[in-house]
Amino acid sequence: MITMVRFRTGNTQYCLTVDAMRAVRTTSGLLPLPQGRNDVVGILPGDPPLTVIAPFGAGGDRVLVVEAGQKTFGVLVDAVPGLTRVDEADIRPAPDGQDEQLISGTVRSDGELTLVTNPEALVGRL
Repeated sequence: MITMVRFRTGNTQYCLTVDAMRAVRTTSGLLPLPQGRNDVVGILPGDPPLTVIAPFGAGGDRVLVVEAGQKTFGVLVDAVPGLTRVDEADIRPAPDGQDEQLISGTVRSDGELTLVTNPEALVGRL
C-alpha cells in the first residue's frame, strides 16, 4: 500500500506520493516571476524563495510543497482533500497522449478516476 496526497485542480482529481510532499501552503504573498517559463506562476517568499508551477492549469489558492530531483518547489492547486491509501496493484497504466509523463498512472479513488502524478516529471516544469 502507498499513501498518496489527493488534490484537485478544476474538475480533475490527482494524487502524489506522500514521500514527495513537504507541506501545503496558501498563495498568500505569491509574487510573479518576470519572464518565467510557461508553467511557472511565481515565487513564494522564504529562505530560499519557493518557485511555484501550475502544470495542471491556472487558478487555485493552495500550494503543494514538493521535493523531487533534489529540488523543492510548489505546485498550484485548487484544493487538497487529504490522504488516501492505494494498493500498487490497483494503479493502471498512464493514459496515452502525453507529451511528457506528467501522469504516471490512473487509479479509482473514492469512486472517482484519479490521475497519479509523477513528481520527477514535475521537476522538468521548473
